[in-house]
Amino acid sequence: MPLDPEIAVLITEIDANLSHLESITHGLTPEQFQWSPGPGRWSIAQCIAHLNVANRTSLPAVEEGIAAGRAKGITGAGPFRYGFIATRFAASQEPPATRKFRAPKVFLPPPKIDMASELAEYRRLSAELKRLTRSADGLHLARIKTKMLALPPALRAIVRMPLGGQLHLTTTHDRRHLWQAEQVRNDPAFPA
Repeated sequence: MPLDPEIAVLITEIDANLSHLESITHGLTPEQFQWSPGPGRWSIAQCIAHLNVANRTSLPAVEEGIAAGRAKGITGAGPFRYGFIATRFAASQEPPATRKFRAPKVFLPPPKIDMASELAEYRRLSAELKRLTRSADGLHLARIKTKMLALPPALRAIVRMPLGGQLHLTTTHDRRHLWQAEQVRNDPAFPA
């Protein structure tokens, strides 16, 4: 049975993000991976580590939403419509980044970043996101809600994101920071 078109697009985007990561980091030395273009600007390492922290934090909420949707039999076929806030939030992450956002404290990259382990972790999380996305096939992606773990605890209790909106936000957020990492690699001062 073919996948819902929206699920198929999401899987294609996950694969494209992984391919983009591989092209950005191919042949990098650890020093190049850690190089920052200036004060307050992230290195390639920080971009990837931020994605890993964000995805590691948010994927359990996606898995929980899928399990709850399956248990309650909340099925449906796309195309799905998401509310204004979910749609705008995902769109705000689309590269090229024209507006800067301060990463929530919980999503800041760690101070020490090992190139091999961060790249392996991004690959692992991408595989997990792909597995979860595939497992959401057949669910009503707009009616199932997920927790927004980046929000402050008081808001987290009441603000929810549609499952499909969360999946779109995750792939778009990855695309944004991979684009950011590519800009670092293309910087004229990037070390040879």
